[in-house]
Amino acid sequence: MCGIAGIFGCRLPEAEILRVLEAMTAAQRHRGPDEQGAVAVEALGAGLACARLSIVDLEHGHQPAANEDRTVFAVLNGEIYNRIELQQELEGRGHRFIGHSDTEALVHLYEELGEKFVERLEGMFGVAVLDTRRGRLLVARDGVGIKPLLATETPHGFLFASEAKALFATGWIAPSPDLDALDTLLAAGYAPAPMSMFRGIRKLRAGEMLVVDSGGVRAKKFWRFLYREPAPRDGEEYSERLETLLKRSVERHLAADVPVGAFLSGGWDSSLVAAFAARMAGARLQTFSIVFPEDPGMDESRYSRLMAKELGTEHHEIEFRAEKFAESLPLLVRALEEPCTTAPGGIMYQLAALAARQVKSVVSGEGADELFGGYEWARLDSPYWLRRVLPAGPFRQASEWVTHPRLRRALRILGAPSDADADLEWRRVLIPSQKRRILKTELRRDGPDLAPLRLAEETLASCRDSLQRRLGFDFTARLAEGILYITDRVSMAHSLEVRVPFLDKRVVEFALELPSRWKIRRGREKRILGEIARRNLPPAIARRRKHGLGYPAGLWMREPLRRLAREILLDSGRDGPFDRAGLEEHLRRAERHPRRASQRVGQAVFLQCWWNEFIS
Repeated sequence: MCGIAGIFGCRLPEAEILRVLEAMTAAQRHRGPDEQGAVAVEALGAGLACARLSIVDLEHGHQPAANEDRTVFAVLNGEIYNRIELQQELEGRGHRFIGHSDTEALVHLYEELGEKFVERLEGMFGVAVLDTRRGRLLVARDGVGIKPLLATETPHGFLFASEAKALFATGWIAPSPDLDALDTLLAAGYAPAPMSMFRGIRKLRAGEMLVVDSGGVRAKKFWRFLYREPAPRDGEEYSERLETLLKRSVERHLAADVPVGAFLSGGWDSSLVAAFAARMAGARLQTFSIVFPEDPGMDESRYSRLMAKELGTEHHEIEFRAEKFAESLPLLVRALEEPCTTAPGGIMYQLAALAARQVKSVVSGEGADELFGGYEWARLDSPYWLRRVLPAGPFRQASEWVTHPRLRRALRILGAPSDADADLEWRRVLIPSQKRRILKTELRRDGPDLAPLRLAEETLASCRDSLQRRLGFDFTARLAEGILYITDRVSMAHSLEVRVPFLDKRVVEFALELPSRWKIRRGREKRILGEIARRNLPPAIARRRKHGLGYPAGLWMREPLRRLAREILLDSGRDGPFDRAGLEEHLRRAERHPRRASQRVGQAVFLQCWWNEFIS
């Protein structure tokens, strides 16, 4: 795991290119504190740089990596899990390797396949290849969207980096808000790619490559989320096949030259990953959990401790307390770079800090819910039945004046123009009239609202039923652009690599072929994982229902965060994005529904803190 950066098409001497690359690397050194490297090619006005977190091939895995005649260079943020197979294949074709790093394999794979090299990669990656013979730069993001990559075109040349801070470090671009992204963020809690919260900066989409040369920049997709015809298997075959794939995935994700630990919540997903990891690890597995002493109702420590004892792991815990969260808020906002609130970043930030004291890498259970149907909303079909018999118009109009959050959401679901639009309303945070009320006049937009989150037409056309459509929306939007974005930012702030075995390419492809009845049936979520859990987990954990990780209910409506929120928003937020009168009314309405409105208050706080950090 690393922080990568690069330049193309600038008019600077080699020494000056290296100076700019050094500034970019320093800005994201937390992503790779072990080693920094750079290369410049003056004839192209180009260069690559990397801040490396050494996980694989500690001795020879230097970046940028080069081919034998130093005409092709590459940098990689992430891990390629089929690197051994690729290296063996490439050596058979005559390529010479110095070591066994992922990045060295990328260089030679590109020599063989050109742009199509990314189609052979199995792993998580933001990658860049500089080809001096053809005079071009390629940058790409993995198909699931586990690793981030940002790019911008400036009068001085094309730039890319793992984080926006590296782009700003050049002095070629300054942070200013993108108002369309702001509108979508307030509606959804995150700004999906290609949007970013900074004007002029784009995030690469999952499965997207940019090719940059003297003719400009062109984008192409190399992987798409598409459902496939189910393979003819019975239930036992599906279950056994998935268990085999998961075990193989965990084994590949444990491959490292440093110890790899595991996040452990006590739910099915993290427990299965930890169980397989504990049996395969060459040494005693270290596991990490967060406990909630102030909120016993959501504390899962009973189950995580049971699982740790069952597996014989070296178990570590950290407490989540509101006061500690308040203290870490400025560091969290700077690490996130966008006021993304899709996942509980404050909880994950503290958990990552705990793990980073012991290991450089952990495995985690993200992705299982989106692939196999773990969220409650995915099994609730009654609103869609009602939509078929009731007129939409009156419900849409009524949603504008209803203040109860849950009732307003129900009305907007019933009043949506299509089922796909109703899916979006399930995940909405603020409706358009709320956004208009709280923002300053000059920052208001009539859209794009939730439109950038819509499923791609090809993905939608591949859906055979409503469950596939809803899971596809969660996977391509909320998971890729919200949950995984936050996971990357908070972990790398502590120089910690998070690996996600459920999002292995082969597991994802299996899920795309799995019939919906093996995901949710008769109100039972993740049916197929339940079968595997019963074979591999203690009964007390195998019998559990979904208990998602999130902030305690009403967190921002109780002290000390209630007081902190008012200080940030009403006292220090005068130069921020909010209209004072509209914001005060927003907070008063939140007081009437403290448990359900806490998320909206937290979103406003994160936005104001982000504005203070990057814009003001």
